Amino acid sequence: MKVKSSFDPKTIQRQFVLLLIFGALFLIPGIGNVQLVDWDENIYAEASRQMMVRGDYLNVYVNNHLFAEKPPFYFWEQVLSYKLFGVNEFAARFPSSVAGLLMIVLLFFVGSKIGSPRFGLVWALVYLTSFLPSVFGRVAVIDHTFNLFIATAAYFLYLFDHAYRNHLDALTRLGRRKLPPKRVYLIYLTVASICMGLGTLTKGPLAGVIPLVAFAGYKVFNRKPGIRLVHFLYCAILSLSIALSWYLINWLNTGESFLEGFIKFQLLLFSKPMEGHEGPFFYHLVVAIFGLLPWTVLLFAFRPSQVKWENNHTRFLFRFSITWVAFVLALFSFVSTKLPHYSASIYIPLSMLVAVNIENAFITGKGLPKWSIWGTGVIGVFFALLFIGIPAILEEYSKVQLVSMPDVAMSVVIVTGGLILALFFASMFYLHRKKLTLGLVFIAAAMLVFTQGLWRIHLPVFVAIHQQPLIDVVKEAQQKSSKVVFYRMVSFAAFFYGNGPIEILHNYKFPGDPQILNRRFTEDTYIISDYKNAKRLQKDHPLVEKINQVGRFCLYRIEKSSTIN
Repeated sequence: MKVKSSFDPKTIQRQFVLLLIFGALFLIPGIGNVQLVDWDENIYAEASRQMMVRGDYLNVYVNNHLFAEKPPFYFWEQVLSYKLFGVNEFAARFPSSVAGLLMIVLLFFVGSKIGSPRFGLVWALVYLTSFLPSVFGRVAVIDHTFNLFIATAAYFLYLFDHAYRNHLDALTRLGRRKLPPKRVYLIYLTVASICMGLGTLTKGPLAGVIPLVAFAGYKVFNRKPGIRLVHFLYCAILSLSIALSWYLINWLNTGESFLEGFIKFQLLLFSKPMEGHEGPFFYHLVVAIFGLLPWTVLLFAFRPSQVKWENNHTRFLFRFSITWVAFVLALFSFVSTKLPHYSASIYIPLSMLVAVNIENAFITGKGLPKWSIWGTGVIGVFFALLFIGIPAILEEYSKVQLVSMPDVAMSVVIVTGGLILALFFASMFYLHRKKLTLGLVFIAAAMLVFTQGLWRIHLPVFVAIHQQPLIDVVKEAQQKSSKVVFYRMVSFAAFFYGNGPIEILHNYKFPGDPQILNRRFTEDTYIISDYKNAKRLQKDHPLVEKINQVGRFCLYRIEKSSTIN
């Protein structure tokens, strides 16, 4: 029996349409107004651009070298976006925004089915406006698409199990007197299997592992009905056929070298921190607490007793969610390379637990705990002060980067920060009065203002400090010569915004011959390096001469040979 909803069908439709409109406003405006940011955004955008230029949609290349770290599905999405909108920042980020919109559709659908339309609406809103999911939905990274496939597979496995149990109950009631009911459960199993396969083609096998582990955790406590061998084989064959198709084609085309490169990279992530991305064992737990803001305080207010609604779905999904979160946190705690998006799938079950807490407040009429409401106000102060304080942080960063801080309209920053604070305080006011709907609306509005402010005010300044000096140096070098070299550094922004391939020396991602810096060619050779490597470069390669420096990036030259062999 489902929780009774106070919404009539027309109201539900209106709320769903409003959710989609708000989601589109939250995820899409401003995504094309600022450069792609090193590293990941530029890696993927450049890989997709080279895929389109080459007309080779089976292999992934970056800087004219085979890129064996990721499967191709996300790059196919970006290529399609490029064909629709051109090769630009908006097109590169658009697939992530679409994935974000599809995610809230999924959460609304699943939430409505396991609880009520209101529960689905709240779940979708909490996920959409949580800090890190909101960022991932606006940047050109694989993870939002990957997590969409994981979530769809996971929840459709649960819906399959529930529908199969209903099917068996119907058969028991009908006996042999009537035709058996339609096998709706097979539709759910098919969708789950396809998503596990496509998810593996997006980023790797965790797209199948995470949903299956979460489902197994649920089945430990809910063993009836059992898993039939025919269903297991159907799911395995369908998902693996999709997942392994591209790997098999690549193996047939290129031999074992591609698979060796892919496996080697995955092992490196586990064994040692890559590119300095390291952190303590509890790194992803801290990231989860921070990434779920401003809803984290309501997660801490959650109690398992709150899952005892008029249906059993929430109790089952609670076990499902806890297994999911525990597995992902444990797995990536042991992975040596620490990056916040690695564990990003946990925001899906965590946002569900927050939504359970809020739905319980709606059902009981008691409202939220007073301490959690005050906590929401504290979080609002944090977001407002963070927004106002970011220019000061960027000014310190500009000193590290040896560049001038771009002008920032501090009056606009302060007014925007004040608006964020006012919206959070308005939320506190309505939550205290147990007007939960208005309280949630004001929190969502505050996060909309915060996110748009980041993209329109702070992120352009960060990019100007972080990578624009290097892009300027690269363009200067490429205007003078086609032979450009990076010494002990790499930047994927230089590939996407530059005008040609760059020779990379002393970097594990690209093969390179340092001996090219010990001889002259028929054209000038230009070398770009971080200023910290200047002495080493000039000591090891006496032919180089420094000609310019922009920020911390130095430009060197080896004059061409006066004779042509």
